Amino acid sequence: MSRIQVIHDDALDVLRTLDDNSVDAVVTDPPYELGFMGKRWDGTGIAYNVELWAECLRVLKPGGHLLSFGGSRTWHRLAAAVEDAGFEIRDSIAWLYGSGFPKSHDVSKAIDKAAGAERAVVGPSHRHSGRSTRAGSVSDFARYGTSGDVTTAPATNAARQWQGWGTALKPGFEPIVVGRKPFAGTVAANVLAHGTGALNIDACRLAPGEGGTRAGEASAHRIYTNGIGGDQNFTHRPGPRGGSADGRWPANVVLDDGAATELDEQTGVTRSSGTQGDGAYGTGVTYGDGRGQTRGLVVGYGDVGGASRFFPVFRYQAKAPRSERPKVDGVAHPTVKPLALMRWLVRLVTPPDGLVLDPFAGSGTTGEACALEGFRCLLIEREADYIPLIHARIARTELEAS
Repeated sequence: MSRIQVIHDDALDVLRTLDDNSVDAVVTDPPYELGFMGKRWDGTGIAYNVELWAECLRVLKPGGHLLSFGGSRTWHRLAAAVEDAGFEIRDSIAWLYGSGFPKSHDVSKAIDKAAGAERAVVGPSHRHSGRSTRAGSVSDFARYGTSGDVTTAPATNAARQWQGWGTALKPGFEPIVVGRKPFAGTVAANVLAHGTGALNIDACRLAPGEGGTRAGEASAHRIYTNGIGGDQNFTHRPGPRGGSADGRWPANVVLDDGAATELDEQTGVTRSSGTQGDGAYGTGVTYGDGRGQTRGLVVGYGDVGGASRFFPVFRYQAKAPRSERPKVDGVAHPTVKPLALMRWLVRLVTPPDGLVLDPFAGSGTTGEACALEGFRCLLIEREADYIPLIHARIARTELEAS
């Protein structure tokens, strides 16, 4: 697609060739510098390179926003580099998900392994409870202290003492650094001059009627209701606590379905403020005694449900679904972000027909999100293996749009 440009090269080298003030937004998922799956690109230190972020700052228009994912263990160094490059750190977005799996070292099993003690199989593991195991067998995973197909009992006194101890928590969030290029004057003047400096709040609201505890399943606790027995003949107006007929203000927390369901189970059902007018005064304003309302208006939201209704919910788990994970000649990218999440992010920070830069394109999710949202996009990817994935993704998007 002519509006989506792909460059196969080193990000820093390409950034140095771009014009000053030529990009409207930077939305990217750089390496987390963890050596993920032994990939060399995930341990170069580029995410902490102040020069790289300084180049992003230079090519951004005044007031342009940067959204950059980071790892929960390493994002502090990313944020420091972004700030040292000259960005104003405006916020951070927490992407919460319920499908992460702990990569923990089982201390009890490790103690038995070091002692050369054989652990007895007592049943299937909690994770693989549906898989059968041969009585008396011990898998390599169970024997060597990582998740396996069976549950085993401690064999030594020392292992029994440390049964249930591990080395890591279940991963449940990834932060997104929100930076903005400084500008002179007022936000209003900068927006008029450059089209940047503000967030597209209305385009990213949690719209009435959105919800679903699982993909494709309606959710009573997240579906918008007006608190008047489902009568849809009432008009919404902002109330004294805020509120909009267009939906709730976007938060700096976004959820996947799993996290939303877990949150709702913890909070239970609550009711938001919002009442029906009695027709007495016709002003559309609510006070505690119920006066000052126009009949036929709902002031506030007046909806009922779990707390997940206050946050954007994307109906996919932490890893993108298979339909969003392109594979070419057996090669796939290991860290693909959900398309719905990326569409929401580019929509938040990009003006109409704006140009989005992604210096670490990966499989090209940012490019597809921009294409679907009507933005232009410049994708830079250094790894040759992933360039066909980007072209395949964009070709599919072009085909679907035709």
